[in-house]
Amino acid sequence: MRANNKQIVMIAYQRIFGDLDVSAVDEYMSKDFIQHNPTTPDGPEGVKQLLQMLISQSVPKQKLDYKHVLAEGDTVMLHTPYVMGGKEWRFIDIYRVENGKLAEHWDAMMPMPETRAQ
Repeated sequence: MRANNKQIVMIAYQRIFGDLDVSAVDEYMSKDFIQHNPTTPDGPEGVKQLLQMLISQSVPKQKLDYKHVLAEGDTVMLHTPYVMGGKEWRFIDIYRVENGKLAEHWDAMMPMPETRAQ
């Protein structure tokens, strides 16, 4: 089950946020999707709105390079670089999978600095 959940989340994340494929939201997200990011409403429509905003801001389609993918039961965590606004960001996304669909989401993100602390 764990490997299956990992695959579901990795494929969904690539399709939705890498390929910016709005149709993938309905394919991979539960209709009762719970969003813990306070800037995005619950449900697939909230994610579709987020995608439309990313597209309108010319965020590029991108092949995602997962730095870490961890799974425990129905929970999968991704650590992913992402390019927005011409800058590289790091995202930590945690998804709960239910019945083969993304059912719940938590995240943290930060822009990568130009230089590392010395």
